[in-house]
Amino acid sequence: MNAEPTVIRDVVVVIPGIMGSALVDAEKRPVWSLGAGSLVNAIRTLGRSVRSLELPEGVGDDHPGDGIEAVGLMPGLHVIPGLWSPVAGYAGLLNFLRGRRFHLIEADRPGRIPNLITFPYDWRLSNRYNARLLARVAGDALARWREQPGMADAKLVIVAHSMGGLVARWFLEHEQGAALTRSLITIGTPHRGSVKSLDTLANGIQPGVGPLRLRLTPMARSMPSMYQLLPTYACIRAADGGRVALGPGATAGLAGEMLADAAAFHAKLDTVTPETYVLHKVVGIRQPTLTTARLTGDRLVAALDIDGQLQAGDGTVPRLAAEPEPGRGTEVHEVAEQHGELQNSRSALDLLDGIVTREDIIWQGADPEAFGVAMPEVWAPGVPPELTVPDLGDRRLLVSVLDEQGRPVGPPHKVRPDGRAVLDPLPEGGYKAVVSSPVAGGPPAVTRSFLVWDPDPALVEPPR
Repeated sequence: MNAEPTVIRDVVVVIPGIMGSALVDAEKRPVWSLGAGSLVNAIRTLGRSVRSLELPEGVGDDHPGDGIEAVGLMPGLHVIPGLWSPVAGYAGLLNFLRGRRFHLIEADRPGRIPNLITFPYDWRLSNRYNARLLARVAGDALARWREQPGMADAKLVIVAHSMGGLVARWFLEHEQGAALTRSLITIGTPHRGSVKSLDTLANGIQPGVGPLRLRLTPMARSMPSMYQLLPTYACIRAADGGRVALGPGATAGLAGEMLADAAAFHAKLDTVTPETYVLHKVVGIRQPTLTTARLTGDRLVAALDIDGQLQAGDGTVPRLAAEPEPGRGTEVHEVAEQHGELQNSRSALDLLDGIVTREDIIWQGADPEAFGVAMPEVWAPGVPPELTVPDLGDRRLLVSVLDEQGRPVGPPHKVRPDGRAVLDPLPEGGYKAVVSSPVAGGPPAVTRSFLVWDPDPALVEPPR
């Protein structure tokens, strides 16, 4: 690809996923932020504020007026144990766009009119609410940019990770954003939902460290956004062996009003409308991904297969849910990578390069030797973390562990012939397990982020 610098005449908007925006309270004190230090500190700060983060019943598409606001994108590894999957952050994506290749301008000093903006948002709230806010922010930014000489024909290019793609689509299709937009790139967006959200809402936030349930569960169950991440396809295994969609008789104890509202959100979102923008979808493949579930008493048990087949996905969003119901858009780009790493993957950045510069895009399909990685997202200190490469075959692979600053931790570990790799015990913190080939020209690496965490007793519910 041509790497010569290119002047970008459009306005590029970066939208993070759920958990991807830093939050502060009415006194500007961090509620969810990496600014104070490590990921573990961010989780404990969130835990101290958990009561203030729970939304009032019936908040709908409004703001609760609780003083919580979003102030920036989370730059590095972040995860709320049990709520959603670990995400590597947005520093890599933003640093790529800030490179001399694009000559994009940020509002980093007074008087500068930017054409690279980020859209942090309160990810607890309805995607409709945040789409209305996006309409104001992006619309104002584009209007200011167009006032400059030679920029009258500029449009928006939106780069949206995970749930951010749902916010963007509502803005485009129901807040008059389509006429302002040239392209939307959704990266790991659960267009048709995720069983991960269903598991969280039905079973409560269980971080994976022993039989714990966190006091964060009421907050999660109060969030319209979590309901808007629920699967819209027939994901519940019925007693007769078939599958049914979430609804009456298959609600897994979910709040009926919020469930109905989420269904209405997706139904309207999937209404076929004339498209004036190009929708590109970057989807993860090959990673073991929860795809269906069955009800056992008052508990929901999720499974990796659908009708006996493993269709996989990005470890969080099933492949079948990574595109809108009607198959809208003309571009699908598959990457063998985890959900929280897709936005920083080389393949996604190369695609973004071609879209932003309006140059011809030559997309290299997923390597046929690509593989998946399965690993719990949370481990206790002193316990050796393990991962599995289910489709190892005859590949020879190594696992390198990096800390939150990207520094190697210990020597690489070999993946055993049975597909397992056992790592050394680690102290509290966020880490990345990079699974790669020691042979030049081997399959592309897959990165699995995880957390080593000793839960604060104040965050743990008493035993039932």
